[in-house]
Amino acid sequence: MSIMENGQDKASSLDHLDHCCQLVADTYGKPDSSEWTNSDFIRLCSILYKKTHVQISPNTLKRIFGKIKTDARYYPQKATRDALAQYVGFADWDQFILTQSRQQPAPPVRQPNPQPAVLRPVDVPLQQLPVRKSLVRKLIMAIFVLIVIAVAVWQGFLFWQSDQPEVTLFCKNPEGDNPHSAVFVVRNFRNVSELADDYTIEFGDGEKVRLNGKDSVYSNYYEVPGRCLAILKKAGVPLDTVPVFLHTSGWTATANMMYDTTRVYPIEAPGLFTGGYNSISAAQIARAGVDTNRTFFVDFINTHLTGIDGDNFELLIDVKASPARPGVRCSQVRVTVFGDSSNHMVDIMKPGCAHWSKLQFSELRKDGRSEGPNFLGADLTAGGTIGMKVVNRRATLLINDREVYKNTYKNALRHIYGLDIMFAGVGTIRSVRLKDLKTGKEFAGNF
Repeated sequence: MSIMENGQDKASSLDHLDHCCQLVADTYGKPDSSEWTNSDFIRLCSILYKKTHVQISPNTLKRIFGKIKTDARYYPQKATRDALAQYVGFADWDQFILTQSRQQPAPPVRQPNPQPAVLRPVDVPLQQLPVRKSLVRKLIMAIFVLIVIAVAVWQGFLFWQSDQPEVTLFCKNPEGDNPHSAVFVVRNFRNVSELADDYTIEFGDGEKVRLNGKDSVYSNYYEVPGRCLAILKKAGVPLDTVPVFLHTSGWTATANMMYDTTRVYPIEAPGLFTGGYNSISAAQIARAGVDTNRTFFVDFINTHLTGIDGDNFELLIDVKASPARPGVRCSQVRVTVFGDSSNHMVDIMKPGCAHWSKLQFSELRKDGRSEGPNFLGADLTAGGTIGMKVVNRRATLLINDREVYKNTYKNALRHIYGLDIMFAGVGTIRSVRLKDLKTGKEFAGNF
């Protein structure tokens, strides 16, 4: 049985919990947790999940930190205590307790809170008080009791409001082939129609829905392979996130047209990237239903459980961007590395179009509009290379072997779930090389 798990020595357990809460507050950057607002608890909930993969609701954090008052001091379950201990640098709660026991003397047992004393004269018997003084005393006591009752009723109302279960999002079938119909359940959502417009689900593929106040089950039809993050929001503030993963069997090709968000166009391409078959022709794209006289895009996607560390890998892609054609001026090439809770992505344009270029390494984001006209600008119509190298979250981007960006991100990508290489128009992929820098494991889609 783990340390303190049997409930013995509860006072000591609560002292350890208080100390851990103070360390959490110090690590969070706001040592005085009594001044935290609701947004602080929501933000800490997100930080804890990203670091420990344990979901702790904002209301649970409020109980732990005493923001929500309970009859008895709230003592969370073991998994929650483990997550708090991990956030402040310990392996788990047991190691935290063991360390504290070695470093500090046993904390004194807390004494029960003294009951407020009733003011009464101690040197004069009650029966000897004048009648008028007795009546005044009774009136004062009656007013005091009414105030206590009113405060208790108000605190109970506030506690009832704050103690409502946190609204969460759950996916019944988060993994599948392409296409995939994912079913989502909104848990603990009250049947209150006037609040429905506050809640939305953004499915991560450009689609979203508003909760209608009556239904708790919603579905979304995913048409493009990859890893999407469905986000439940209230008034624009994220409450919960659920990943949805569509895997492929080898490389696939899917087309779509600008300003046409109603559908995508899967392209039949057996044997893609074998025997010199490294591109999809305009005729094949047209047969899939795309108007090739308009601006169109083709995504080459290979997604599966790669076993490659998203924070320690090397990727090199040799590509040839689309030549000029109707609807294609900037010869755009976008490379996306799918991760657990975020992505790495680079969007490269011709130098004259660098205003629209973008870059992402986990939570770090840059774009041509803020970095100047030369950032991420490269003409790859005659061919060129795009490289990513990440070592312990230190990311480097290279275009044609030239380093164009280097920085360290905080939120780990963890596992790589595959690649998406997108072209505006007709592009060619001449080779892909992705491998884990720690284990040497190579991507099954390399060629």
